[in-house]
Amino acid sequence: MKIGIDLSPLQNAHRMRGIGYTLINFINNISIEDRKNNQFVFYVLPSAEALFEDPFELINLDGIEYEIREIPKRTRIPRFLPGRLNMVIGLANRVLVFSDFYTNKSRIRDISGLDVFLQADQNELLPKSWKLKRYLIVYDLIPYVLERDYWWKYKTARINGCSRLASIKYAVQRYFKIRKLIVNSKRAKTLLAISEKTKNDFNRYLKVPKKKIKVSLLGVSITDSSAVNKISKHRYIDTSWGYVKRRLNVDLENEKFVLYVGGADKRRKLEDLVTAFNHLRAEGYSLKLVLAGDIMLGPKAITNDAVSDALSSSSYTDDIIFMGFVDDSTKDWLYKNALAYIFPSRYEGFGLPIIEAMALQCPVISYRNEAVEEVAGHSPQYATDEYGIYKAIKKMYDGEQHNQLTSQDNSTIVAKYSWRNTSKSILREITK
Repeated sequence: MKIGIDLSPLQNAHRMRGIGYTLINFINNISIEDRKNNQFVFYVLPSAEALFEDPFELINLDGIEYEIREIPKRTRIPRFLPGRLNMVIGLANRVLVFSDFYTNKSRIRDISGLDVFLQADQNELLPKSWKLKRYLIVYDLIPYVLERDYWWKYKTARINGCSRLASIKYAVQRYFKIRKLIVNSKRAKTLLAISEKTKNDFNRYLKVPKKKIKVSLLGVSITDSSAVNKISKHRYIDTSWGYVKRRLNVDLENEKFVLYVGGADKRRKLEDLVTAFNHLRAEGYSLKLVLAGDIMLGPKAITNDAVSDALSSSSYTDDIIFMGFVDDSTKDWLYKNALAYIFPSRYEGFGLPIIEAMALQCPVISYRNEAVEEVAGHSPQYATDEYGIYKAIKKMYDGEQHNQLTSQDNSTIVAKYSWRNTSKSILREITK
C-alpha cells in the first residue's frame, strides 16, 4: 500500500511540540513488517517557507521505501512597489489568504498513486479526493472550548475592549478556523483521536459521529538507563543580546527542585505554580523551580502576560532555572530526579508529560481535568489552585507524602502507553 504523509509539521513550530513529537514517534516506531509491506510518500515544504529545512534528520527511514514530493509554494505577490504603494500588495495578499480560508484548498496537490493519506496536523487541510482514503490525527479542541483565551467571538472581543472592526475580524477568523476543522472532519474517512476525551469533544462540539472516530493513545519514549543519568548542563540567562544559553552553575544533582516541562499558553496556569513556589521559598524551603520547553528561555520570551509577569516579579528569580528545549535524555533525567512534576492545566487532549513523568516514577501534582483523569487515574496528587500546589509540594518536601508509584506501575504505564502500540494502531486502521 502506498501511504502519503505530510512532514511539514517537522519544518515549522510544531517540530518541538506535541504534533511534531507524535509524528516523529509514529514514523520511528513503524514495525519492520509494516516497513516491508508499504511504500511511503513524504510531503515537505519548499525551503523558502521552512523554519527547519531537514525533517528527515528526526526520523528513522531504515527499511522504508519512499519518495519525496514538495508542497507547492503559497501564492503570494512579492512587495516590489516603492514606499506606501506596497500597501496595495499587502491588501491583495490578504485577499489571497482569505481566499485560501474560504475555498478550503489543501496544499497537498500531487496525490497520484496514493492509496492512503495521513495528516498529523488537524489544522492542515486534507486533499480533495473522493477516491483517496484520508485519515486525520486529532488532538483537542482547546481553542474552540476555551473561547475566552483563544478564538474570540465578537462579543468576547468587545468585552476585552476591541473596536467593532477588530471584533468582526476576530469573529471571522474564528468562523473560518472552526469551518476548516469541520471540513477536515468531513473529508477524513476516519479521525484518529489521541484519547476518549478528544473523541467525545469532536462528537460533542463538531458533531462528528462517534463511529467515525477511533482512539489511538499516545506513548512514552524513555531513554536507556545509562542515558537517564546524564544531563545537558545549561540554562538561559538575560543579556543585552537577549536570552543566551550558558553553563548551568547550579548542581541540580544535590538540589531539591520541582519541574514543569511544556508550553505556557493560558490553559496551563503556570502563574499558580510560580505563586506556590514563592510561598515555599518565603517560608525558607530550599527549592529550585526548573522550567523546560522551547519557550522557556526567560520571562520576556513567554507571550502569556500572566505567566511572564509572575516570573518577572518573583523575589526568587535566581532560583528559577529556564532550560529551554531539552533533549530526551536531559528531560528524562529531570523527571527522574525532580521532587515532583507540576501540571496546572485546566484542559488537555491527553496530558503526555504526566505519563512521561509517571513512567520514570516522578510524583505528579496536577489540576484535575477529564483527559488527565482518563490517562493517569488516581496516580497524581490533584490540586485546584496555587494553595493546593503549595500544600502538595510542602508535604512531599517534608516527607509526609510519598511517591505512590512502584516499578511495577512504571512497567504497566510504559506497556500501556507505547509508541509501538500507537504506530501499530494507526497503521492497522489506515491499511485495513
